[in-house]
Amino acid sequence: MAPPPAPPAPSSMEDMLCLLEKYDRSVDGTIGEQELVQLVKALDKGSFWDEAKLMSLTKGLGLDAGRLKLTSFARMLFEGPQAALYQVVRQDLQKAMSAPEWDDGSYAPILIRLAWHSSGTYDKVDGTGGSNGATMRHALEMNDPENAYLEHARALLEPVKAKHPWISHADLWILASYVALENTNGPRIAFTGGRVDAPEEKAVAPGRLPGAEHGLAAGMEVDEEGRLKGWENLAHHIRDVFGRMGITDREAVALICGGHIYGRCHPESTGSGYAGAWVEMPTLFSNEYAADMVGDKWIAVTHDTVMPDGGQVPEEVRPAPGKRQYIDLTKYEGEEEDGEAQEAPDAKEYPPGRYKCLTQWVNIHEQPDVSSPVHGRCLQKEELSFLAVKVFGTELRGLAERGGWISLASGAGKPLFEKISELDPKPLQGRYRVRVASAPVFEAPSSSAQEVGHLKASEEVSLDEVRIECDGTDVSVMGRLAGTAGGFSGWVTVYASGPVGLVCEQIVEGYNEKPRKPLKGQTGHQMMLVSDMVLLWDPGFREHLEAYAENEDLLKREFGEAFKKLTELGCPWSKAAPGPATGCAAVTAGRCPFVQ
Repeated sequence: MAPPPAPPAPSSMEDMLCLLEKYDRSVDGTIGEQELVQLVKALDKGSFWDEAKLMSLTKGLGLDAGRLKLTSFARMLFEGPQAALYQVVRQDLQKAMSAPEWDDGSYAPILIRLAWHSSGTYDKVDGTGGSNGATMRHALEMNDPENAYLEHARALLEPVKAKHPWISHADLWILASYVALENTNGPRIAFTGGRVDAPEEKAVAPGRLPGAEHGLAAGMEVDEEGRLKGWENLAHHIRDVFGRMGITDREAVALICGGHIYGRCHPESTGSGYAGAWVEMPTLFSNEYAADMVGDKWIAVTHDTVMPDGGQVPEEVRPAPGKRQYIDLTKYEGEEEDGEAQEAPDAKEYPPGRYKCLTQWVNIHEQPDVSSPVHGRCLQKEELSFLAVKVFGTELRGLAERGGWISLASGAGKPLFEKISELDPKPLQGRYRVRVASAPVFEAPSSSAQEVGHLKASEEVSLDEVRIECDGTDVSVMGRLAGTAGGFSGWVTVYASGPVGLVCEQIVEGYNEKPRKPLKGQTGHQMMLVSDMVLLWDPGFREHLEAYAENEDLLKREFGEAFKKLTELGCPWSKAAPGPATGCAAVTAGRCPFVQ
């Protein structure tokens, strides 16, 4: 007997629902994991949904933890099933972003750079290079000096690739950069998948990425404006590189201004040889790069330059021998004295409570002293609970529930936070990490109650109820263990005024999911590559630089547009692709057979 004919392709949402209901065997209008797998296999006549895709699909829809409404599944199929596949990859990428052990506490900058460099090899004439191929996997391109340090980014993504073998390296690298941008207040870019991994013979030889000192004259001779001799050759080189890809001057400036907000250079032998970060906050999108380049003073340095104070180039921004870069002179100009002694602020104006950050970001220090290590940052509009507020000299500091001390007002007295409520138990429920050697667990929510056990240092627990007692500035916070910890249940002190202090720190996503470590390079020194400074010196580039220095929203929008264009160069759906559109699996034979 001949097999029954395949069902016709649905032409509308209603048709899709009818088709699914025909195959559905549930009785409550929902679908579970096994039912979904059976249904998809019954509908799949093109063998699109292999086991790897099905596993990602069920996890992306949350079916490994429950059931889904059939109508939601139908809508997902009709609108584009790959969205669900990529969503679960996004979730794993987001988990990988926070990294206390890495530079400024985030892998986002190096993932953005990986996408930039894998895309920046494109040639509009012959269509070679670009993101469609992930050819940096191969030695020829991998060993390009401009790709130094990117082995860390590629290695970081390998576990994600192993977990989702259906996604290409080429798609994964670009998707990771989009997630990194979103997680750092950058532009949200719509992702289009379908890049394929190319063989070794497609790798691009070194020479297509911009060189930071290309065409400069030897030595440290500068003109009357402080520009290294030969900078005009470097400007021409930058135009050649971006022009080869079909990118305009304005798009090039947007890409550099947006891209060099992130991360830092590494002077060691495995890095580029340059040193330092471009901006003070290299894990948050802003127009600081453009604004500082236009507004600050810069000096050309090499590793042995004598600074205006007679000392060495600060280690944080000291390039390796043979390398030249610029550093910000702000730290050498001194601050004007106002002639009046600053009075200590009144802590009563900032009692313990729930606060919201008013400024773009504020450092979180390990100790009240601002010279103590920086462990993270509080971002604008972020809410947190200050359990204690104290005056240290002429500075006002608050102890946060997540651990660490934060300035509540600037040195000039400008408020950095506003109080939005009294201490609220609800936001204080959640996961905690023990900070002390041993934390007693009490039978009742009182430190005078019977002890029933102890929690060990660094042990993580969940608190499902929190009790707060306040008497002026004296605060006591206790939490009830959810379930059992160490074989017992009860109450643990989170914070108590006086010598007890912070016993347990709340675990906050993006700050201390992993135990905190000092962030690198927090002296405030900034650097620029010579190729960065060309944007300031070249009149054609400068007009765009000044526009972005004045308008962060403009930069965010145009950087997002330019980055999407860059990362799609050479892909069949790209307007810049030479010749007919061919080759990407998701666009040709590999598309989902449910949607025609």
